[in-house]
Amino acid sequence: MLLAALFLRPMRRAPLRFSATVLGVAAGVAELVATLAAGRAALASLREGVVEIAGRSRLEITSPGGVDEALLGTLRTVSRDAVILPVVEDLVLCPALNDTLRLVGIDALVDGDARALAARRAAHIADGAAPSATGVDPDAWRDFLRGEGAWVPAPLARTLGLSIGDTLAIEILARPVGLRILGEFELPAEASAFASTVWIDVALAQELAHKQGRLDRIELVPRLGVSLEQLENDVAARLPAGVRVAEPAARQRETAGMVRSLQFNLIALSGIAALVGGVLVATTLATSVVERRTTVALLRSLGASPGAIVRAILIEAACIGCLGGVLGVAAGFLGARAIVASMRATLSAVVAGAPPTPIRFDGEFALAGFALAIVIALSASVLPVLEALRTPPLQNLKRERPVPLSVRARIRSLVVAIGFAIAAALLASLPAVDGLPIAALAAALCVLSALFALCGPAVDLVGRLGSRAAVWTPLRLACATLSAGRRRAAWAAGAVGVALALAISIATMVTSFRTAVVEWTERGVRASLAIRPHTAQSGVPIGRLHPDVLEIARTQFGTEAVDAFHTTAARAFGESITVGGSSFEIAARHTGLTFIDAGDKRARDGGLVLLDALHRRGAVVNEAFSRRFDRRAGDRIDIEVGGQSLEREIVGVFVDYGESRGLVIVDQSDYASVVPRDSPRQITVFLPHDADTQQARRELLATLDGRFAVDVLDSQEIRGYVMDVFENTFAITRALQLVASIVAVLAVSSVLFALVSERRAELALLSAIGASRWQVGASVCLQAGGLGAIGAIGGALAGLWIGFLLVTVVQPQSFHWTLEFAAPWNAIVTTPVAVVVACIAAGLWPAVRATRASLYADLREDG
Repeated sequence: MLLAALFLRPMRRAPLRFSATVLGVAAGVAELVATLAAGRAALASLREGVVEIAGRSRLEITSPGGVDEALLGTLRTVSRDAVILPVVEDLVLCPALNDTLRLVGIDALVDGDARALAARRAAHIADGAAPSATGVDPDAWRDFLRGEGAWVPAPLARTLGLSIGDTLAIEILARPVGLRILGEFELPAEASAFASTVWIDVALAQELAHKQGRLDRIELVPRLGVSLEQLENDVAARLPAGVRVAEPAARQRETAGMVRSLQFNLIALSGIAALVGGVLVATTLATSVVERRTTVALLRSLGASPGAIVRAILIEAACIGCLGGVLGVAAGFLGARAIVASMRATLSAVVAGAPPTPIRFDGEFALAGFALAIVIALSASVLPVLEALRTPPLQNLKRERPVPLSVRARIRSLVVAIGFAIAAALLASLPAVDGLPIAALAAALCVLSALFALCGPAVDLVGRLGSRAAVWTPLRLACATLSAGRRRAAWAAGAVGVALALAISIATMVTSFRTAVVEWTERGVRASLAIRPHTAQSGVPIGRLHPDVLEIARTQFGTEAVDAFHTTAARAFGESITVGGSSFEIAARHTGLTFIDAGDKRARDGGLVLLDALHRRGAVVNEAFSRRFDRRAGDRIDIEVGGQSLEREIVGVFVDYGESRGLVIVDQSDYASVVPRDSPRQITVFLPHDADTQQARRELLATLDGRFAVDVLDSQEIRGYVMDVFENTFAITRALQLVASIVAVLAVSSVLFALVSERRAELALLSAIGASRWQVGASVCLQAGGLGAIGAIGGALAGLWIGFLLVTVVQPQSFHWTLEFAAPWNAIVTTPVAVVVACIAAGLWPAVRATRASLYADLREDG
């Protein structure tokens, strides 16, 4: 009976409100699930694919910048204990897909059945048995060993409309290359990384990737009965300095660590959307209890215990949570398909582009989303439970009258808000926890808590002032109604405030970042032309440039006008970084780098700093490296790169927003000594001021046409590209703003329905004494506007504070970048106005309901 009276019957009478509440919870859950699922898909080929591609390999030998092929001879002594597998791996561009593929070179003669994908599931080129035993065509097998073709996954071939014997077109080192398809293999159901992996002979891979004499890694498959630990110790004893042996999972963890700060921040922002959904549940359930106050009073008079009524409310909350969880999980995985491209672009700001992987239903994420919905709904039931417990037996339709907050209550709310503000300030001063800005994000939650603590007094203030000062009857009635339903109105205003705080804080971060990037780009882009490989759909250039492109550019423009920028993976202080190589002599004449630390000399003149680094054989590092490892100008650093140790003095620290792990740049001669055959990432051309840049570009493209596939950008296009990367990086945050705003507007609408229901007798009496329907509706819309205004003002202030935390604390702790705080004045002005208008629009339907009320029935019920 209790469930029927308190839950089922009201749900049938107001299905739209119940549905809106479920959808509000679903929206918050969907945002979180979509962020998690899209993030995993965007990184699966880099993170999860490490172990998949490794197959039966249990150890791998790696070195920053690659492993010398001569190391294979050193390892012959352990061949009795393990199968030794040389591997070359690179990312290539598939023009037909405008996306990346993974190109893996293996030695089929020794690889055996190490790749678990094929030996059991499909025909595989790397099977140690005779070709006839695997179903592989003998001619195709011989062609593969001669480096004359590739094996591709069957789904990829079908997508491209290719079959055995056709040519797969790729771009590697900016060269168009055709690989004859020798065979196809089917994927195991659980595979993801293999779906975008093309297999070729290791010698062919070395030739195509310009890695002659070097391998990306050497994999080891222990023979039967060999201890993995003993094998690892034996191999480690034979390795030179700078080369290490570890399980493939170690590389997997390293890749995951590179992006976990970014993922953590996105998930935290998604959690705010879920928080707004919780506020919606609380306001909806609380207002529904108020509307059923008479029913609750009668049930208690008939003997229903407070515990039984509380259980009924909890069951309703659980139902909302279950339905919202199911819908949210489903919508989250569907939404992940829509945002995965944006997520890949966002993650590419930290990790270079990776092959795409499909969105897969993940039971772990589904369970987490469903559990989150239940927790949100049950936690939000605290307010309605308190409402129910405050309802005494035989209340007999007494209406709640406006009762202003006492002085003690206002002081208590103010003290709570100040307490949260102090906690936010203290938390913001704490360092990151294992590289994650946990304390800073907790400070943001404290700011939101302070906002909620002040919403009650704010609603009370509006109610008291409006009741006394307003001369327009609808406005006086609106203020009195808000004061009467202060608790629920405060929660609705809080939901609006949280949504607006999220929008303003993200706008603050984006504005500050945009301002810094624009200034950085304007100062830093001095090149007349930039030559780079084609970009994939993620917006990131794929791979490197062939050395011949550099020679062509030098021949056409002169050696002194062309600078090549090289990068390779390295390690410093046991952590992964990037080492770059550039001609300091050329760069010094054209550099736009801004140095923030160059010791006690010429700190701001980038050209002088680079010349000083050239003469002293030193290095310059970006701010991320300096902050991450607490190193300054004058300190010496030891870098592991190319199997060697490179010790250099830091001559200067420069501003950079491109490499958050840390970037060390040395002169090209130093770089070539440790990575002698490396291909450039980008080539810059510096032309005289009176040169025709467009004519020079046309001549260069004509020379390269047919041999190389490159983008040649002028300075304006370079700046445009940087801003496009910036926009793609922050595209996903706009979805967070939209979801939170929609849920907040639903909360306002839900509260208004309840307030109209509570005050329907007053509205009827107002009509009886001559008020028009327009005046009655106007009072309801004014309530909506008042709630929106209270939330908007508080949300704007809280959003600025949280934005300040994001810019000055979260960004430096997550990515080691320093940004100048820039307030988004346009968003601060326009967003609150838009929110208030949206709230007034949300009040239109309750206003219509109020004007359609039965005057006779409402007056009789009240009297």
